[in-house]
Amino acid sequence: MNKDCKKETQSTIDFIIFGATGDLAHKKLFPSLFNLYKDFKFKEKIKILALGRSPQSSEEFVKRFDDTIAQSTQRDDFYKIIEYFPCDFTNIDELKKLKDKLDAACASRIFYLAIPPLIYPDVISNLESVGLNKTCDTHSTFSRVILEKPFGEDLESSKKLNKIILSGFQENQIYRIDHYLGKEPVQNIFSFRFANNTFENIWDCKYVDNIQIRILEDMGIEGRGEFYDSTGALVDVFQNHALQMLSILTMDKPKEFEENYIREEKNTLLKSLVFKDCIKGQYEGYTSEDKVSPDSKRETYVAVKLEIANERWDKVPIFIETGKYLNERRTEISVVMKKNKDKLFKGNSNNNVLKFLIYPDLGIELKLLGKVPTFSNYEVTDIDMKYKYSNFFGELKSEYEKLLIDCIQGEQINFTRSDEIENAWVLVDSIQKEIKDKTPIIYPKSSKGPKETIALLKKDTLYWV
Repeated sequence: MNKDCKKETQSTIDFIIFGATGDLAHKKLFPSLFNLYKDFKFKEKIKILALGRSPQSSEEFVKRFDDTIAQSTQRDDFYKIIEYFPCDFTNIDELKKLKDKLDAACASRIFYLAIPPLIYPDVISNLESVGLNKTCDTHSTFSRVILEKPFGEDLESSKKLNKIILSGFQENQIYRIDHYLGKEPVQNIFSFRFANNTFENIWDCKYVDNIQIRILEDMGIEGRGEFYDSTGALVDVFQNHALQMLSILTMDKPKEFEENYIREEKNTLLKSLVFKDCIKGQYEGYTSEDKVSPDSKRETYVAVKLEIANERWDKVPIFIETGKYLNERRTEISVVMKKNKDKLFKGNSNNNVLKFLIYPDLGIELKLLGKVPTFSNYEVTDIDMKYKYSNFFGELKSEYEKLLIDCIQGEQINFTRSDEIENAWVLVDSIQKEIKDKTPIIYPKSSKGPKETIALLKKDTLYWV
């Protein structure tokens, strides 16, 4: 507690960015904060403290954003609320200087760790050691911390990291950010399911044949050889983005639309996931990438089959495909309904499919069967019904803007809880153990990935929709 603080000099929020000179801050955080500043008039409410190790002035620091933030009077005003503060945040003495500076303002604090996850434990321990995890009791200010994924490297390391964080910060202070949870089509799954009886009433094994999730990328590792060779597709994408989307898609209805009830249902779902099978792939030429081991068995592609061990989803196969250097960049979720067994009509007998389009299209697509307009007997064919966000709502806010606002407002629905993280790792560790020593299937760059993926689906007489 700062005993000498004065209410009339109190600002609202100090937003402290660790690693402010890095790519994440440059490309995502500062442009998002600028957009929020424009839309919500944060000029008097937020001060941004940019922490980096290199010595430079605030004026020199903000010039780096001229290529990502359009020139305007508002940009000039936005730059005025940014202060650069040279700081080695692994050094206790330097963090004490930061604490003295923040205590003088007596504001609420949001710490954004835009730094390598490897140094999270040291930085968080130091924040706690100097008391930056606490704020002024007199003015009821808050202290929150935002962390980027991956949250650990496996179950054991995630438990250690959670133990360190929770030793000084309470769960309601911790915001583990997964930017997929800020995407409008992902957030819309909640309302689409629970606001529409049309679909929630058939959201189970009686009507759903299978579920397919794809997170496909058409680029390689882009100079991240050292990082990617120690993580791979399972840790980089599957453990977080894919499993979070799956948990929202398949969890039971929460008692209330409130963060604790929602997180509890997601966590229950994650504990119910059962690993069944996996295809492990690696794009051709991966082992020649900079800082990649020439004999690396690291996966750049996985197609995983899961099931959910509960009554709602009994024996419904779930397929998740993600990989790099494929023939397209696309993210979507497909809920494939069981075929109509009636043989009333000629023509196609394909499944009805509901798709949540995450990227590049943002929207929902429903594949149905309808009559072919001819003079002959009734014949049916596929009909696509598509809804696009842009047609209704115009340009959408970026996922980082939405998640930053959530944190500022103290809303945790779209952030992951410690037990969610650990239960996701339980599943991923079991998959890692199964495939770790397997030689990956080499697939050509810009292809659809390993051909063996088709065989994985055909075990259930299915196909990628």
